[in-house]
Amino acid sequence: MRYRQEKIFCNGNFKLITEMNEFRMSLWINGFGLENALTGEQILPLLSHFNLDTIEEVNEGILKIKFRIYPDGSKYYSVEIDPFSKRFKYEERIYSTDYFYKTITGEDFT
Repeated sequence: MRYRQEKIFCNGNFKLITEMNEFRMSLWINGFGLENALTGEQILPLLSHFNLDTIEEVNEGILKIKFRIYPDGSKYYSVEIDPFSKRFKYEERIYSTDYFYKTITGEDFT
C-alpha cells in the first residue's frame, strides 16, 4: 500500500500531498499539505491529524477543502484556499496560510 500521494491543482502550479496515517488501530487518517509545485515552497504543512474529506477547485485558483481533526473527528471544517496569494477563507474571514493551523485549532503548530 502506498501511503503518500500527490495530486496537481491549478494548472500544475500546486501540489496536494496526502499521507495515510494509522491514528488508532483500524482508524486511518488522510493527512494533507499543500506546496508550490514549481518552487517547492510550502503553502500548508503536512497535517497528519487533519483528515482530508474532499478537495475541489471551485474557481480558477481557489481550492475548497473539507476536513476533520482527530482525535475527535466529529466536526467538519471547510476552507477556501487561494494558494497563489497564500490566503484562506474560514468562517467568512480571510487569513494568511502561515496561520492556518493556529486559526483552525487555536494552538501553535509543533
